Amino acid sequence: VDLIYIAPPFDSKADYRTGIQLPGCDIEQRPTVIEQFAYADTWENGTISYLKMVYVRLLLMKELLSDKGTLYLHIDWHVGAYVKVLLDDIFGKDSFRNEIVWKYTGSLQPKHDFARKHDTIYRYCKSEGIYNAVFVPYSEGTINRFDHEDENGKYKITYRDGKEYKTYMKEGKPIEDVWIDDIQEIPIIMKNARENTGYATQKPETLLERIIKASSNEGDLVCDFFGGSGTTAAVAERLGRRWITCDIGKPASLVMRKRFIDQEVKPFLYQSIGDYQKEAFRNNKRYKHVGDLSQVVLGLYGALPFTPEQTNDRNFGYIKGTR
Repeated sequence: VDLIYIAPPFDSKADYRTGIQLPGCDIEQRPTVIEQFAYADTWENGTISYLKMVYVRLLLMKELLSDKGTLYLHIDWHVGAYVKVLLDDIFGKDSFRNEIVWKYTGSLQPKHDFARKHDTIYRYCKSEGIYNAVFVPYSEGTINRFDHEDENGKYKITYRDGKEYKTYMKEGKPIEDVWIDDIQEIPIIMKNARENTGYATQKPETLLERIIKASSNEGDLVCDFFGGSGTTAAVAERLGRRWITCDIGKPASLVMRKRFIDQEVKPFLYQSIGDYQKEAFRNNKRYKHVGDLSQVVLGLYGALPFTPEQTNDRNFGYIKGTR
């Protein structure tokens, strides 16, 4: 694998939900047993359980990387410092290349804290001492702001003391390790954005486009093992890279598959490995019978179960106002 980008759960202790559509109405899924493992960023023994989960996966990812391979791990303040220690242990300190800060805007403004408005992306190379990025020499946002052109190249116009000045773009502005969205280089996904899939933790395509262009060439293999909404694979496809992506949650897999079909990507293999949903159901103490799970499904559709007198099986229900 030439490039791995992952955004694992952030150990945020939050339950993520996803919007679904039913005929004639929109509802929000309840965090049932099926979604607990797919969306709930909670861990049985706290942060130590989370770190154990991440560590063994990072070990395998290093093995999968080619000698020129690069790993980008996207995290935030919850456990970023702990994960950095794991990465140093697995890849070696000399393989660390960048601590990238993606700064974004948002509506949350706490009264008694500094507003948390950035994520961190750690970049590591497979081999110590190897600088293997295919860096883009300038940011697209820089180009867009130079909106005039003449025989000397693209330029922007500024005014000082009533005089007009031309500033030419020669080789462009080198990309630094702080990526700010206030100049519309990598904005967060708005609700009305074309790319918005409704997936709670979806990352913007412009973010993955920069990473994929920076650390891979056309034809290289790009992987994302916490696929989520499928942004990494969708962008890799558009940029002419090969890709593999996966996710432990069935809702994520369905969102990704629809996204790829809508994007009209080349034929791809969609494969279900294991029986995660059944395992999650069996290990959950709240539900012991299939009938219990049926109550979850009935509630999801807004239906009421029949009483035991009406039926011997709790798997049936009805919706008020219908037959």
